[in-house]
Order: sequence, then C-alpha cells, then structure tokens
Amino acid sequence: MTSSGKQTRSPAGSRLNRFSGAIVVPREFTMVFSLQRRFLVFLLLPVALILIAVGIAGFFFARGYLLEQWQISTKLILEKSSHQISMALDEKLELIRLIGRAEDIPGADLTGSFLIQQLAQVDGVRFVDVEWITGRDRKTSAAGVTAEDFDSGAKEGLYTMEVCEDFGFCAPVMDPNALDRSLRIVKILAHKDDGSVKRLLVRISFDSFLQPLTHMSHYPGSTAALVTSTGQFLSATDRAFADRRRLGDNGDPLEKQVLKEIKTSAFGQVFGEGHPPDRVIGFYKVPSMNWYILMMSSGDEILGPIVSFRHYYAAAGLLALALVLCLIRLATRSVAQSISDIARAAARVRSGDYDVKLSEIGSDEIGQLRGSFNAMIEGLKERDLIEQTFGRYVDKKVAEELMSRPEALRLGGEQRTVTIMMSDLRDFTPMSEKLTPEQVIKMLNRYFSRMIAVIEKYRGIIVDFYGDSILVFFNGVETDIPGRASDAVKCALEMQQALEGFKKDNLARGLPEVEMGIGIHTGEVIVGNIGTESRAKYGIVGANVNLTDRIQYTAAAGKVMISDETYNAIQERLSIAQEVTVCLKGVEDQRKLYEVAGVAAEYES
Repeated sequence: MTSSGKQTRSPAGSRLNRFSGAIVVPREFTMVFSLQRRFLVFLLLPVALILIAVGIAGFFFARGYLLEQWQISTKLILEKSSHQISMALDEKLELIRLIGRAEDIPGADLTGSFLIQQLAQVDGVRFVDVEWITGRDRKTSAAGVTAEDFDSGAKEGLYTMEVCEDFGFCAPVMDPNALDRSLRIVKILAHKDDGSVKRLLVRISFDSFLQPLTHMSHYPGSTAALVTSTGQFLSATDRAFADRRRLGDNGDPLEKQVLKEIKTSAFGQVFGEGHPPDRVIGFYKVPSMNWYILMMSSGDEILGPIVSFRHYYAAAGLLALALVLCLIRLATRSVAQSISDIARAAARVRSGDYDVKLSEIGSDEIGQLRGSFNAMIEGLKERDLIEQTFGRYVDKKVAEELMSRPEALRLGGEQRTVTIMMSDLRDFTPMSEKLTPEQVIKMLNRYFSRMIAVIEKYRGIIVDFYGDSILVFFNGVETDIPGRASDAVKCALEMQQALEGFKKDNLARGLPEVEMGIGIHTGEVIVGNIGTESRAKYGIVGANVNLTDRIQYTAAAGKVMISDETYNAIQERLSIAQEVTVCLKGVEDQRKLYEVAGVAAEYES
C-alpha cells in the first residue's frame, strides 16, 4: 500500500505565522497606519473639534442673548399691561365712587343716573344695576355689604370681590361650576331705618383687562393670562384655557413652579425642560391688586433663530469637513494609490497567486513597504509549500520541526524506521448502505474529529484517510524508536476509549453502534515528499505499510494488535492479553502478533 492524497493550495493570507497562533504585522505596515493616524489627528480632528467648539459656544451665547431679550421685552410688556389694567380698574372705581357721592347732593337721582349711564358705557362693564334690598335680620360687613350679597353672587357663578373699606379688594369667591368670569363689585349707596339698603351692582369682564395685551404679544403663539395669587384663572387670551380653573390643575410641573414663584416674587420667568426649553412663562404683579399677568410662550418661537442657526451651522460644518477631506485626499493621493496597489496585490496573494511583484518607487516609507511586500511574497511561497506538504494532518509542533529541515521540502525521501498504525471500522460498508449519504458523512466527520484529537495528542503524523480507515505513522523526526512505538500503542488504546463515547453518541442519535480494529507495526519505510513539484504529499511508502494493513485486519472489534517487531521494541512496557500466530495475506511466513491489554502503569504518562 502506498500513501497518496490530493493537495489544494490554501490562501496564503492565513499562512502568516500560523504555527505560532498569531499574525505578525511587519513594521512597514505600522508606518502606513501611523501616516493615516497623522492625517486624521493633525488635520481632520482639529478642524472638527474647532467647529464643534465654536458651534457650541455660539449656540449658548445666542441662546442666552435671545432669552435675555425675551426677558427684557416681556417684562416691559407685562409692566405696561399691568399699569393699563390698574388704570382701567381705577377708572371704573372712580365712577363708582362718584355715584356713591352723588347720593349726598341735590338732584341725586338725575346725577346718579347720568353717572351710571357713563359707567355702563365704559369698555369691559357688562352689567350695572341699582336696587333696594329689604330685610330685618341682615348681617353686613364693615363696608355695609351683607353676607347674603356675596352668597348670592357666588351662586350666580361670578367672581365676587369683597369691598374692604373703600374698594380694597380681598380674594375673590368663585363657584367652580361657573362659566361667566366677571368681577362683581357691590357698592352700598344708602340706608333706610327699616334696614333696607340701596346698593349698586357692577359686573366687569375680566377679558377686558387683557384686551391691550392681545395686541402686544410680540411672539406668535404666545398666550396671556390673568390669575390671582392663589393661581385662579381670571382670564386668558387663548380659548383653550376657558375650562381651566387654577394653575397646575392639569398636573403641569411648569405651571406648579410658576404658582410657587408668584407667591414670593412680583416678577420673574420660569423655563421648561429641554435645550431650548419647550415653554417659557413670565409673570408680573398688577399694582395694588392681588392679580398677576402671565405671558406663556413656546421655546421654539422664542429661540427660533438659534434653532435655525444650529441647523445651518451643522450643515456648514459638515461641508467644511467634506472640504478638509477632499484636501487630505488631494495631498495624500500618491500614498493612497500605493496603498491601493498593495491591497490589490494582497488580494491576489490571498487567492494563492504568488506571481505578484510591486514596483519599488522612492525610498520613503511607502517605497520600503513595497520592497518588504515583495520579500513577504517570496517568504509566503516557501511557507505555503511547507504547509501544503505537512500542515493538513500534521501536529503543529511536528510541522515546525519538519520545516526546520530544508531537505524535507525536496521531492524524494529517506529510509527510516517508524511505527505505523492503521485503524478501520468493522462492517462499516454494509451498515452505511442502510443510512442516507448525509447520515454517513456526518457520522464519519464526528468519528474522525474524535480520533484526530487523540492522534494529535500523541504527535502522530496522519498520512491519509481511506474511507473509514486512518493511516498514521510515528517517529517522523525523532530517533527514539521505542518511545514512539510506545506512543503509538497508547494512542491506539485511547482511540478505542474515545470510540466508546462515540458509540453512546450514536445511540442517542438513533444510529447503529460501530466497532474499530487497530493494527500497529514497526519497520523501515521511505519517508519523504511523494509526488511532483505542483502536487506533493509528505508520507510513507513501503512493504511495511501494507503489512500494517494486514495486521489491523486481524484485530477483532475493539482490539489493538501489534507486530512482533513492535512488541520486541517495548515489551517491558506492555500488558499482553494474548499471543497468536497467523498467516497474513501476501506474506509467506506465519507472523506472531500480540493483542495489547494495556500499558504498564509507570509508562502510562
């Protein structure tokens, strides 16, 4: 029997220092990487950082400026509006006072009627009435207004401002179900001895106080509102607030913060969440009243210019970075071209084409890299030949030892005494006929993976696979024949143990059990490269290879049979189950074989 096998060239890109377990990058490649980092660090990165820093600084500066301008302008508007509200209320109160004084002058009815008519025509006055109220047991306030007056006002659904002394207004009384929001002022004009009183009843719309502010909203979408110090809504320019009764009754944290602020300050601003804030609310106290004017604006409206600036600046920054990238590309075109040439050449080498040679231009880092790349290709040719010859089934350490010997690369070989092992699955062919091809291939792959792991453990050199058989030899480079023969026997015994796990795995998968027989023989063979320059295989050839095959054929299922030559080399290390004399096919004389039971304890490790 002779060893043979088809060789395929694997990509050279994976050959770099394969046996050391790492890919070593030459120093010349790190030069290219450092150049790329320099371009990014010293050109692109500083420009990007400057643009980002300037943009952030400009954004916060403009944001602060716009907010400050909003605060100033809002304060002026609210201050002016609060004085207008105070003046409008004072105008109406002055007429009410004159109506009260007219009761003490001649022609009071005519004068009073004229003043009442004037009061009714004042903007915002919705209702004016004079009436006599009779009653014996009436409780009046210090100003002469009965508690019933206020109760009836509350029942009518009006805001009733209690007259404290001479129009000093106390907190309003509000019916939570009222829809008519107006200021109700009661003025006692005269008393009779029977307890009846003449009173003036005036209702003033709260909306009239905000009419000047409606035309002064300097930001589109802004809303003005009039509230009390307790947060009750008196009026608002936005109809969406018509059903609202109190600040924060909708759970809005911003309104709750405003309510907290107006209790401690006559003027201020409160900002919502976000950058820019989603909403901004400014407030100002109406002089001599317990009322506050609110200006509620959207942050997008206030900071609209800065938001647009942010977008334009981002676009300009990206354009600037693109320009810098173009400049870098123009400045480094020759470097990029060289790197592209090297990348294309590397791709050809990766596919197995070593007929690549770069032109060495210049003496800079790129020129040195080209020269080193050409040298690397020459080295890869040699390494690829070595790995094609040894690397597929050979243990890594053994392959390293073989590569250290230049003669191992040449075709031909040398005569050497080795220990040969051959394993074979019993009755596998008829069993495989009952399985599908996919099942057979998967089962063989699992079987070989277990066996190869054991063979590599004992540094055996796998010559080839023949169906379900494995041909291995030991003593490829060493001169310790007994030691390597002992390794072969221990490897065979451990393979039989590994087969037990494989059999259990088969049962779990519903597959039939398999058995294996192994034969071992020690003798002279030709060890070396067999084949041609384009296709060669490192293996063994000789009559002893065929003899090993005959020996394994005699091994029963689960047994390991060794030849007399192997037994004589390591008999003191072995435990023999039985000795047999057999006639082997193709061998004239009878041969003495030994069934191995185990290895002596002192030689197990």
